Amino acid sequence: MQSDVMTVSFTAPSFEVNDPWSTTPRGLDPLDLSTILSGIPLPRIYTTAFDLAQPVGGKITVSALTKILSVSGLPPVTVDKILNIVVAPTRSRITKGECSVTLALVAMAQKNMDLTIENLTTHREDLPVPHLPGLESLDFGNVNEPDIFSTSPIPRQHHPVNVENSAASVDPWRNSTYISSTTSTSLSNYGSKGSGGYPPAPSYLASPPLAPRELAPQNGTSDPESTRKEMYQWFLNLDTIRMSFAPEKEGIFLFKHTNYIVESKNRQTTVIRRYSDFWWLLEVLSKRFPFRTLPNLPPKRLGVTDEVFLARRLRGLTRFMNALVRHPVLKNDPLVVSFLTEPVELALWRKNVVISTEDEFTTRLPISDALAKQIPMTLELELESIKKRLPASIEYYRNMVNVLDRVQKRTEANAADYTRFSISLNALADCERKCHIEDCYNCGQLSQGYSKVSSHFNQASGLLEEEARETQRGMVEALKRHRDLLISVQELLQRRDQSREGNVAEMLKKRIASNEAKLNTLKTSAANAAAAAASNSGSGSRDSIGLYDAQIEKVKNNIESDQTELQVQNQRSILMQHTLWMEITYYHKSHAQIAGMYQAFVHGQMKTSQSLFDNWKALSPAVHDLPMEVNGFN
Repeated sequence: MQSDVMTVSFTAPSFEVNDPWSTTPRGLDPLDLSTILSGIPLPRIYTTAFDLAQPVGGKITVSALTKILSVSGLPPVTVDKILNIVVAPTRSRITKGECSVTLALVAMAQKNMDLTIENLTTHREDLPVPHLPGLESLDFGNVNEPDIFSTSPIPRQHHPVNVENSAASVDPWRNSTYISSTTSTSLSNYGSKGSGGYPPAPSYLASPPLAPRELAPQNGTSDPESTRKEMYQWFLNLDTIRMSFAPEKEGIFLFKHTNYIVESKNRQTTVIRRYSDFWWLLEVLSKRFPFRTLPNLPPKRLGVTDEVFLARRLRGLTRFMNALVRHPVLKNDPLVVSFLTEPVELALWRKNVVISTEDEFTTRLPISDALAKQIPMTLELELESIKKRLPASIEYYRNMVNVLDRVQKRTEANAADYTRFSISLNALADCERKCHIEDCYNCGQLSQGYSKVSSHFNQASGLLEEEARETQRGMVEALKRHRDLLISVQELLQRRDQSREGNVAEMLKKRIASNEAKLNTLKTSAANAAAAAASNSGSGSRDSIGLYDAQIEKVKNNIESDQTELQVQNQRSILMQHTLWMEITYYHKSHAQIAGMYQAFVHGQMKTSQSLFDNWKALSPAVHDLPMEVNGFN
């Protein structure tokens, strides 16, 4: 079962080609510029410029690079030459190494040195420092996730993870808070810790939490209508998890690992976690909640990982955590809450608490008779219907993710091409500013028109680049979230089918029937032995009667034990059925988010289209005023 639960969610093939129409792999480039300056101590401005350009997946866009070059003071011809040297025509993004080469060429141009890769290699040990005034004031837009956190006056709690070598760090629980063991059903009441040593294992982690009101009827009563209303409440106060990379990796050499900053909107907390922490969390949850819709994790990778893989993993972990905090039951699990709020390193915290892996069906017994009445009679039919539809639906979502991912990359490539066109047109304007005919007015007018057209192409590039970013972090991620949900539901139904193979209840029924038959046989034999003893009054007959009595008592005890266990299994079966019903209800209600996904996408497309229209419309008068009379060029 665990292997099914831990199935990764990255099933769609990656799309790593920058130009969707290019058939030349990146690895076939004759010279890898990203490694030319490897191992060379570079001035701080190299790193500053790259970081300001807001890299995604270890790369920045060509448009962001041109903004950096715009403050260098170099003429358009030189900028165009540098871009042609570093960035291939089919590229829309460059790495940090390639950005460093670009800045080195800028510095060389500012010192009037020859702009060639050979000259750069010759002077790689004594490169000049580029002069980029106004670099930090450049507006690169917002390529990261939008700030979805509320503007509440309550400050966020930034929780450091690394324990310093100080007196206060001897006890990492000192001056912190933990959830009181007397409030297992209320996660909002916190109590202060004692000052000496680690606390005893909190009772709220000794067993799975009590179920929410809609799942655990109290006093034998339950209101089905109230249950349905409660299921809607999870939509009203959804938490949002934002994740980012911690500044530096930990570990040594090839065994360095990446830390992730995990921020919760509702709890206003910030913690740092490793990838192995997420894996452990899912492993425990899969044991405690075997019949819940558990999200999937991005895949593992041993050894050195590249920036693209880490960026995809970050997005996958973000979807994983948001799926947990949106689930009406999992979001309230104390283990999930602790994962989001415990300030210490999770590996250290795990050593000092007892984590139960008992499933929720064990801790919620006995159940009320009213619970069975909530389960619809059509549940099995509904489950089978969902099971038949899911494979096709998952495949369609995978295709849509791949298609829209290619659309996003084509939009990004278009933005890069518009930028290149703008730079070349500016260079052309400088080149043709003065005509070979001294009193020619029209050629000068054309040159001025080039500059105006170039400006609007550059504006169009910015609009397309923003559209590409919005598509990636909006529609593409939304499609992946729903694809992951479908995969999780499919795996849930697979676990349900596997649980039927070892039906404990049926085995108990057969054993009870066998023992009852055996009991009847023993009773008959005991009666015969008693009759024989009455007739001859022998001591051997009395001994056989005592033997039969002992066997009968043993069989009776076995039957009573099996009947008790059968009742438990029957109640577990009801709980499982009820849980499955609640899970497909949650799955069904999640479809309501699809409408919002498309509404946001369409709104964004309309906004971009209108902005592009306004941009070209503003350029229209300028291009219509350009000279087009043949006689004017005599």
